[in-house]
Amino acid sequence: MIILLIIAVSAIAFAGCTGTRSMPSGGGGPGGIGGGSFATGPTVTLPPGQNVEIQVNEKDPIYATITVIFAGGKGQVAVKDILVRVTTSDGKVTEQHLAPQKGSEVVFQGTRGDDRLEVIVTLNTGASYTIIDRIIPYRTRG
Repeated sequence: MIILLIIAVSAIAFAGCTGTRSMPSGGGGPGGIGGGSFATGPTVTLPPGQNVEIQVNEKDPIYATITVIFAGGKGQVAVKDILVRVTTSDGKVTEQHLAPQKGSEVVFQGTRGDDRLEVIVTLNTGASYTIIDRIIPYRTRG
């Protein structure tokens, strides 16, 4: 009986509850330009009638800042929270909450490498949806 209990507890412990987060793989090329590789995850579309628009600007070519703007949408009134997360090429993770009001914005300090941006929208129902998960490259002028 005890052996069955130990096997059952072990099976639960190893049944996918031990997820790992993907972190960038360091450095990049000379002068920090270039970047690690990121494993972006799947994104979903919000339920019908609850869609919102999030605008992600290109990384600033001088300061490497990343600006994210809430652009509204039919589902604006159904949004409880918008979490924006940036993982920079040097491994730093920064999170900010974006107000679900048209025109509100958050600005992140990026790097001169490839940075990962994730946007997670939580609706009034409590359901959360990752609607953006992509790499923001650094581009120089010219």
